[in-house]
Amino acid sequence: MVSSSVLLFCRLTIGLTFAWAVLGKLRDLAAFREAVVDFRLLPEALSRNLAWVFLLAECALLLMLGLGNALLLPGFVLSAGLLGLFSVALGLVLRRSMQVSCNCFGVTERRVSPYDVARNLLLMVGSLVGCWTSLDAGEPVAGSTLLLLGLMALGLVILVTNLADVVETLRRPFPLNM
Repeated sequence: MVSSSVLLFCRLTIGLTFAWAVLGKLRDLAAFREAVVDFRLLPEALSRNLAWVFLLAECALLLMLGLGNALLLPGFVLSAGLLGLFSVALGLVLRRSMQVSCNCFGVTERRVSPYDVARNLLLMVGSLVGCWTSLDAGEPVAGSTLLLLGLMALGLVILVTNLADVVETLRRPFPLNM
């Protein structure tokens, strides 16, 4: 039961995160393509095509996690691979002190930060745990457990996709009015 619940939690968390990312990118494909070009990791023409490859890979990942069964392990592997690749790209941008937006979840003015790398590494852990638990899926979970895990996954997705805001808010001293 625990392994099934952990698997479902990972599946929901990674699935919701990538669904949010795909929907954000689809709202403004041109901005996403420009964001990939702005990273200046590859020639412009190749970067524009790579943006489509990323989007298609994310859609394939959603399909794999949605269908489940034998596609779960490849879906989690693809997720971990994409998150690793994205983390390396973000790290290179940070290392070169570039002031560019990621547009990972849609158009934003927020510049790439170490929080983006941390978010991806946290999600990569979820993908790897998903890989591990998908090898022994166990028994199905009850409807109430599914609902609870879904809400927990949604909460985690909201937290990690807004990690920079959360950490920066908590780092500010709270005024004490005495």
